[in-house]
This record gives sequence, structure tokens and C-alpha cells, in this order.
Amino acid sequence: MAFFDKLSKTVTEVSQKTIAKAKELADTSRLNSMISEEEKVIANQYFQIGKLYVSVHKDDFEDDFAGMIGAIAEAEAKIKDFKMQIQDIKGVQRCEKCGAEVPNGAAFCSSCGATMPRIRVPVSNDCIKCENCGAEVKKGMRFCTSCGKPTDAAKAAFAVPVTEPTIIVEHNEVCPNCGAKVEDGLAFCAECGIKLQ
Repeated sequence: MAFFDKLSKTVTEVSQKTIAKAKELADTSRLNSMISEEEKVIANQYFQIGKLYVSVHKDDFEDDFAGMIGAIAEAEAKIKDFKMQIQDIKGVQRCEKCGAEVPNGAAFCSSCGATMPRIRVPVSNDCIKCENCGAEVKKGMRFCTSCGKPTDAAKAAFAVPVTEPTIIVEHNEVCPNCGAKVEDGLAFCAECGIKLQ
């Protein structure tokens, strides 16, 4: 009987030690978690202090902060440039009033109705702008491939007005008027300017 009493006492002591150890681990883990949360609060406050200091002392900061504030200004300039590149790729501009993305060339913002500034798109070096419709036309073309109007090159070549008869042309064939190859999607022959249907 003494053996079972001793065994029971040993099991009870081991159980109590295990329970105490588990409670110790749980309490330690809980306190470490609370410490971590408070460290996040401190780090966020340091961040906010730094951000406030830069906004208040952007032009009159102390010498110790010159490198860091310079790096921030450089990064902000890069971000602005990258955002402009994204807008160029997407073919949009930002509305100055509400910040919405508006397609280039739109007269008004589709979100707030504000008047949009006109953006002048540069013409590439190997193209000219059609005086009639504003489309880009490769240099040397005598007629606009969008509206069919004569370019300066055609005006110089022809002293008489150019007529615009309509001719039906199948895809990837030649122009029946001048024999030039006609690409898919062109409304007018790039060589003679005749209207294609």
C-alpha cells in the first residue's frame, strides 16, 4: 500500500509541476505578445514623429537630418516620376480636383466634371501631324491614312485639287488606283489618298 501511496504522490507532484510549467509558458507567451504590441506602438510613434518633423522642418532642418531628408525628397521625386510613367502607359491623366484617372484627351473629368487640361502629345520624329484630323502620318506619305486628306507632300506634288473617289478593296490587296499595297484597317490609300471601303 505504501508503494501505491508513494506512486500516487509522485504522479500528483509531476502533474502539478507540468501544470505549473504550462501556466508559466502561457503567461510568458502572453506577456511577450503584449511587449511586442507595445514595441509596435513605440515604433509607430517614432515614425509619426519623424514624419511630422519632416513636414514641419522641410526647409529648415538641422544638419544631422540632411542625409535622411534628402533621401526622402529623392524617393518622393522617383515615386512621382514612376506614377507619371504608369499614367503614360495606361493613357490616362489625374484629375487635379478629385484625383480620378481620366483618359488623355478628355475635356472633362468623368468623376467630378472638372475641366481637364489639354495634353499635347509629341509627334515622333518619323511622323507628321495631319492638319485636318490631327492623326500621325509617316513622313513621305502623300495622304493621311486616317482621313484621306492630302499632306504637304501631296500638295506640293499636285497643283490641281485631288478628288476622293471611293473604291472597294479586299484586305491585304493593292490599291486599284495606284497599285500600292493596302494594309488591313486603312480607310485611305497611303500613297494616292483614294478612299477605300
